[in-house]
Amino acid sequence: MDFSTEPGPKMGCVIRGRAPVTTLSFHESGSHLFIASEQDSVLRIVDCIAGGPPTDRPSMLKIQREGIRHVQATHHGHCVLFSPGTLGAPKKNSVYYLSVHDNKILREFNGHSGVVTGMSMSPVDDTFLTSSADGTVRLWDIGKAGCSLGVMKLPQNVEGSPLAAYDSTGLVFGVTATMAGDEGYHIQLYDARNYSVGPFSEMKVSRQEIESKIRSAGSTPERAYALSRSEWTSMEFNKSGKQISIGSNAGFAMTVDGYEGTVIHTFLSEVAGESTSTSLPMAACFTSDDRTLLCGNDNGTVSCYDVDTGLLTRKLKGHVDRVSAVAVNPKYCQIATACTNTAVWIW
Repeated sequence: MDFSTEPGPKMGCVIRGRAPVTTLSFHESGSHLFIASEQDSVLRIVDCIAGGPPTDRPSMLKIQREGIRHVQATHHGHCVLFSPGTLGAPKKNSVYYLSVHDNKILREFNGHSGVVTGMSMSPVDDTFLTSSADGTVRLWDIGKAGCSLGVMKLPQNVEGSPLAAYDSTGLVFGVTATMAGDEGYHIQLYDARNYSVGPFSEMKVSRQEIESKIRSAGSTPERAYALSRSEWTSMEFNKSGKQISIGSNAGFAMTVDGYEGTVIHTFLSEVAGESTSTSLPMAACFTSDDRTLLCGNDNGTVSCYDVDTGLLTRKLKGHVDRVSAVAVNPKYCQIATACTNTAVWIW
């Protein structure tokens, strides 16, 4: 995916929506894209080959009773995992396995005592991770409803909601958590086959290092101080596992060395109108060739940064509002970006 040369990507199709998109998730085959919107409790499905509604399943499902906030594609082409919406859902702390063919819940996973803040599917088997506002990360088997397989052992001096994600091999997963006392963040790496013994690597990202990196990029000391203390809201490994992207509140993202935990580059959201900052999370993800980081902006654009240099290589325009989600097709040369509407970009 070369963003530096012309003509660059163009919108292949646009899927209209009525509420801001909260999550995008491509199926591993690259054939379908799943789109979740929490405000209207809708799950939309896109045929990425045809560039429109699928013919073998519904194009839109209303998740009326449970609501939907996060969606995660699974190895099964007609089934997804989803976490409930936070707007009046009867069971906000559960995770569901849904058949999109007939809009039926096949399994329910219980164990968290707080809202589920993220999910990550193993690329090699049927296990998946969930993180929650209850301060825990749990591992599950998609074929076994009920309680989780295990709960990760986090350091004692943590607070807030952790995050968890598998790497591209499925052999390792990472967990982040905020250190108590405003010191920074933990990043722990686990062997997925032997997670019960605890992490095999523990890294610490200090707030001072983050603040220094933001200031060196040109931000004022006051803004750098505030951004370095913003809550992390997403994490993702690049394909090689050498870098981790972190998205956070206040329109801030950064890349971190996957082996040492040092901050590589920082990125700030471009805001709309006369605003100078935002309180909303920045959506960020790596492209499948590990060359570019995509970041959604508040002004409706998508910034494409060179991963090595941290420099802007292209800006994608076309959205009418804040870009709240970005995703990359794992098989085809496509990316998806979303505000209320979702655009699938092609070369």
